[in-house]
Amino acid sequence: MGKNKRKAHILPAVLLILTLLLSACGGTQENVRSTTTVFTFMGKDISLGEVYLYAKTIAQDYERTYGNDVWNLAVTEKDGAKTDLLTVTRKDIIDNIVRVKVLLAHAEQYGVSLTADDEEKVELETEAFWKNLTDEQLEEMELDRNLVRRVIEENKLASLVYQKMMDAAGIEVSDEKARMTTIYDMYFPCYTETDNGTVLRLPEEEKKAQYDRAVQAYNTLISPVDENKERDIETLAAYYGLEDAGYVTKSPEEMKETYGEDITNMLYSLEDGSYSLVTETEYGYHIFYMSALTDRDATDKKKERIEREQRNVYFRSLYEGWLKSADSSYSYNRSVDFEVYDKINFQ
Repeated sequence: MGKNKRKAHILPAVLLILTLLLSACGGTQENVRSTTTVFTFMGKDISLGEVYLYAKTIAQDYERTYGNDVWNLAVTEKDGAKTDLLTVTRKDIIDNIVRVKVLLAHAEQYGVSLTADDEEKVELETEAFWKNLTDEQLEEMELDRNLVRRVIEENKLASLVYQKMMDAAGIEVSDEKARMTTIYDMYFPCYTETDNGTVLRLPEEEKKAQYDRAVQAYNTLISPVDENKERDIETLAAYYGLEDAGYVTKSPEEMKETYGEDITNMLYSLEDGSYSLVTETEYGYHIFYMSALTDRDATDKKKERIEREQRNVYFRSLYEGWLKSADSSYSYNRSVDFEVYDKINFQ
């Protein structure tokens, strides 16, 4: 194998997906001259080479997405403290490895093992990744094919355990709970705002004129339409110069915050494609068009977010106990040999 003729390559998708799923970040360069141990977990040494495989994968993904200066980005931690992405990433990499090891310890509990098809995929991914490592990476990180295969295999198996956990949890969010509704708010304001932000209500005569315009617009919207003519509420809003009119996508709770409970109840009584009557709020008159009582795209996105949050809560509820049982003495700050870890250069 000729020196430098191999090309660097990221680990297979299963590793990247799992590390991101379980909280990921990372990065790397090569500056190591000897076999070393970064930390010990569950009585087993975790080598610099193994940590490097995780780190390199995450580093390439971050740098490809955000650029090479990504490591200097400021990050606010849960306790409000400010730090940089590199510091957070270094801990996340170790946390990811620990999670994989803990999940592997519960493979038998969930009846999970790699199928012949899984093993074949692992072998193909190992071969593809191994062939694309540079001579420098192999020498300086003291990598061998068995290590690469083991990391890929462990990540595959851990991801299957995680999926079994989630299947057992039966987490599913209904459309009702995740509902997002899209309306068009044809809004005729009855106030003006001065340059210094002071809100001035229109005189009664001007307010009456706005009401008359709203009624006129409503009658236009509900009047019969010629066979070849499509009525467009946005075009009508533009005709009346309604700069604040537009589509709004909100949850029922957000609708209440914006319009109040009574108007929200009225909105949710509308059918898709229907209009409300001219409706008064403290700021003016509205005609609401119900575009989608359940906006499919927005609802599905919210459902995915809620389910992801619930899966994380469920996972943490089990994982924290599992981690203590697996290795009660483990601590990132106490267990990691940072002098060794520092040999992976992220910049």
